[in-house]
Amino acid sequence: MSHQGSRWKSAAALLVVFGLSGCGGGSEASDKKQVQERDSAAQGNDSGNESAFPSTGDGTGPVPVENSVSDNTIEVDGQVYTDLASAEAAILAGSQVVIGNGVYSRGLKIQPDNVTVSGSGETHFKGAQLMGKATFIVNGQGVRIENIECSQVSVPDQNGACVRQQGRDLVLSQVYFHDSEQGVLSASGTGSLTIEHSVFERLGKAGRAHAVYSNNDSLTIRYSRFYSSKDQGHEIKSRAKNTLIEYSEIASLSGDDSRLVDTPNGGELVIRGSVLEQGPNSANRQLIGFGLEAAYDTSQPNRVTLSNNVIILDRPAGSQLLALPAAGGFDLSVSQNEIVGNAPVDKSDYVSENTFYDTRSAYGLSEFPALPETGF
Repeated sequence: MSHQGSRWKSAAALLVVFGLSGCGGGSEASDKKQVQERDSAAQGNDSGNESAFPSTGDGTGPVPVENSVSDNTIEVDGQVYTDLASAEAAILAGSQVVIGNGVYSRGLKIQPDNVTVSGSGETHFKGAQLMGKATFIVNGQGVRIENIECSQVSVPDQNGACVRQQGRDLVLSQVYFHDSEQGVLSASGTGSLTIEHSVFERLGKAGRAHAVYSNNDSLTIRYSRFYSSKDQGHEIKSRAKNTLIEYSEIASLSGDDSRLVDTPNGGELVIRGSVLEQGPNSANRQLIGFGLEAAYDTSQPNRVTLSNNVIILDRPAGSQLLALPAAGGFDLSVSQNEIVGNAPVDKSDYVSENTFYDTRSAYGLSEFPALPETGF
């Protein structure tokens, strides 16, 4: 069994609880398949009205649910509309909105609470934005958006998002957000943001916009993939007091990103059971930043937990696993991680409870940009 297989076996108790399988060693053919598919993703494939959800190497990316609504139509609580403006006006609290397959150039504002918006498998919002903000402006509470592709969002202030969350407690499930300035931007005081079974790639702008920029109270990410943020954007930037990332892939690949994860205000950061990869073009040597801004709040509980992750360092110019605040006032637990590639400058801080491999080959992993098989 390869090292990558044994790593996932060691976390089997966690994986079984969440319905995941260990990845095993993998064959040379499957490794080559992963490399080819991730190379294709890194090059971009904004393909109009083709399938919204790409293969992500193991066939376990977002699997869209096909709905019976006709193409280029919108159904709100059973009533059919042929334009988004009319459909938007019909949305009430608790509405079920189903959007047919097609390419849509207008966004959607969701004002009422407890609304569910579902795509139909090839529902693509392309270059759509409202009010100079986003494709979806979510003001209602308890909103769910699922099975939607969104791309090419750009606005004058360079932070155009697929979703602007302005109401509390949003769930995004099986969405594919890509090739825009920002994936999700949430306002402060917006409760929770949950992202699951989704893919975010090639997002970022001018170091200010990111794949996810959370100002929520809590951010939860699971079973999702974040690839190739660009223009020195982070894959995930969270000002939430509680940030949980589990069973996900966060990878620079060939992107010119900054940090993979940045939690500038501190709080509780947990990353577990995931794959983190820093690419050769990453502008920042720090993989993870915690409490590095003036807003770092030492009066709240502050803790970083990294456990049972595979961390791959592909940056020739050197890496730093964790950038932490000089002010202190935090607890730190970094254990049972397998760290592959150029040794980070802070290796000595983490040797006792983690395993280091000097090269991809030593770990049993093919050359860049291959990632370990994860089973999710």
